[in-house]
Amino acid sequence: MAARGLIGNVAVAGGNLVRSMRRRGLECISLPIEGSYPEWPPRRPRLPFPLSFMVPFTRQVSLSDMRAATRMIGADNRVRCVVVQFGPLDAGLATLYSVRRLLLALRSKGKRLVAWMPSAGIAECYLASVCDDVLLPESGRVSALGLRAEAIFLKDALALVGVEADLEAIAEYKVAPDTFRRSTMSEPHRFMLNAALDSYFEHIVSVIAEGRGLSTERVREIIDAMPMDAPRAVEAGLADGVAYEDELQAYVSGGDGNGETRGGTPSAPVATWDQASRWLRRPVRRKTRQAIGVVSLEGLMVLGHSRRSPVPLPIPFVQAQAGSATVVQALRQAEADRRIAAVIFHIETPGGSALASDLICREVRRLRARKPVVALMGGQATSGGYYAAAWANRIIARPTTMTGSIGIWGGKFVLRGLYTKLGVGTEAVERGAMAGLYSGSESFDAAQRARVRRDLGTAYARFIGVVAQGRRMAEEDVEDVARGRIWTGAQAVEIGLVDELGDFETALDHAKELAGLDADETPTIVRVHAGRRELAPLPYLDDRSAWWPALNSLRALAREGVWALSPWMVRMGS
Repeated sequence: MAARGLIGNVAVAGGNLVRSMRRRGLECISLPIEGSYPEWPPRRPRLPFPLSFMVPFTRQVSLSDMRAATRMIGADNRVRCVVVQFGPLDAGLATLYSVRRLLLALRSKGKRLVAWMPSAGIAECYLASVCDDVLLPESGRVSALGLRAEAIFLKDALALVGVEADLEAIAEYKVAPDTFRRSTMSEPHRFMLNAALDSYFEHIVSVIAEGRGLSTERVREIIDAMPMDAPRAVEAGLADGVAYEDELQAYVSGGDGNGETRGGTPSAPVATWDQASRWLRRPVRRKTRQAIGVVSLEGLMVLGHSRRSPVPLPIPFVQAQAGSATVVQALRQAEADRRIAAVIFHIETPGGSALASDLICREVRRLRARKPVVALMGGQATSGGYYAAAWANRIIARPTTMTGSIGIWGGKFVLRGLYTKLGVGTEAVERGAMAGLYSGSESFDAAQRARVRRDLGTAYARFIGVVAQGRRMAEEDVEDVARGRIWTGAQAVEIGLVDELGDFETALDHAKELAGLDADETPTIVRVHAGRRELAPLPYLDDRSAWWPALNSLRALAREGVWALSPWMVRMGS
């Protein structure tokens, strides 16, 4: 392994000598900003022949790719200016926070940043505010309209087809089942959304104000005056000039618009990223003896094995499922690998199965006894996602991460009315007083409802206890910030559910510190996946609890009846 690393670095060093021979043409390069920027490139299953040739794949640029690109640009002193060209953005606020930090790091390296936006929403304005200059074409339009949270309620729609949601929740802020059992928003639901929007909006406004040299009051006034055309955006202070793409070369060179600088010499061309990336020096990576492992939990949490759609789908629950068996095995692989000194546990999930959450949390707790674990929250690490993170040594979140939602809900959908509409008759015979507890033919009777509430109460008490022990808080204090309430990352730091605001680099610093590694050294990063050979858990001191058998699929999630899942139907947008 060491020999291969040495040979690889020799090859990189040789290539850098060739790349260094190019003296001109890299003074100004273009860096595209578009897409959704997942934390890591998703691993998709291979499609069988001939589907592997029939289904086109466009590789998504990830935050890890962006980190590598900005490191190359920042380290190359031939690059003096970077034109940040915006395309269609589909990234959440937490991801945008990380992208902005990477652009800010470029600027700290002495690179001039020029943003060019054909059009701009609040996401583009948020990112562009870090740049020295912001340009729009004359026909450009700024539509930074603000933030909006919209909840969907399906009770009346379900009633039309004869379906009733018989669901219970603990506690008042656990509003995920309200999607199915209510027609309007409850007051706790409205209060929670308003608090989250206030936190998000305050962060965005303050960032734009700082970047553009405006007061927060002025930024709020500008947003309220939206939309506006390019000249008005310049007048308001959101942009610095008006230029079409073909005029960028003259602008960044301080030219007169005719391809020449004010001194009469030709302006430097703007190299595209494809052109420039071939000539930028590659970093020489030194393989460190110890590594930092990265384990990812992405998607709806279910029992069994993880699944990901082979093709991108717009349905969040179908796109990716984080199976407890797969995540547990990945954590055990990280534990068994002697090179790995600490683990970054990346979490991007709305939660899901309460049982799956507990199994994963147990594994994190067991791993922590042997190696440090730093939880890194993505855009959402709510309910079961927070449950899984609770026993990490440190928890890192973005300011706009959605987390918390410490609560439980469950129940069933009653199909009796649908059966009647379809002319379907049902009869049943039973053995056991609770045999029909989760039957879809009838609503809960009083005894059944009491049993469901008891089970939910037990799961909620366990959830509170896990958080209290993992975060070293009193259960009464956890209860005060629990009750199903969702918190932003910025809010979660203040109440003790999160240790620090940051992103991957922050989590890496904490992992090095906890593992006793040199703070100035960049350790080898290893993405850890479940291996082909399953590993049994090593014994954990004081542990006598039984492991429940792992099932799989969404059907098992439905059968479970007890869920640690946040209101995934709520979407934040501009």
